[in-house]
Amino acid sequence: MGSVRAGLLSDTHGRLDGALWKLFEGVDLILHAGDVGNFDLLRELETIAPVRAIRGNMDPYHSQYPEIVTTNVGGLTVHVRHKVDTRQTMLEFFTRRVEADIVLFGHTHMPFLKRVRNTLFVNPGSASRPRTGPNSAGLLVVEDARPLVTVHSLAAPDFHVMQRWPPVDRT
Repeated sequence: MGSVRAGLLSDTHGRLDGALWKLFEGVDLILHAGDVGNFDLLRELETIAPVRAIRGNMDPYHSQYPEIVTTNVGGLTVHVRHKVDTRQTMLEFFTRRVEADIVLFGHTHMPFLKRVRNTLFVNPGSASRPRTGPNSAGLLVVEDARPLVTVHSLAAPDFHVMQRWPPVDRT
């Protein structure tokens, strides 16, 4: 079985960083974790790959997009929602309520990558209005049901890896 690649983003707030086209080149799917801002930009992203998106707290409640999506990416269950409480006790509780290999979320505008029990929590940061640092987005590569997640700066030309799972073994 070949690998599956997905682009991960959140908190675009109506703006797309042009670097997304380079970073997401060759992805099979794009997952957007809400606060889209202007849903027309999802059509722009569909020129790269099919898009699955949810609405965030700043998106109109009456939009056609749901608050939560659960999908399969390369044999892994990916649960997408806008807000996740990242306190350790709350992450532990979350893993007991929701069965997912990966939880993609946004809202904080800051990258976050942490494995709790058998669930990997991923916040790719904000692709347009980060709270600290550069605009950012993520890539998920699934090969043989094993995920590799990287969160990248959208600052050209190198798209520096800000966070990675699994971590690089430095021994």
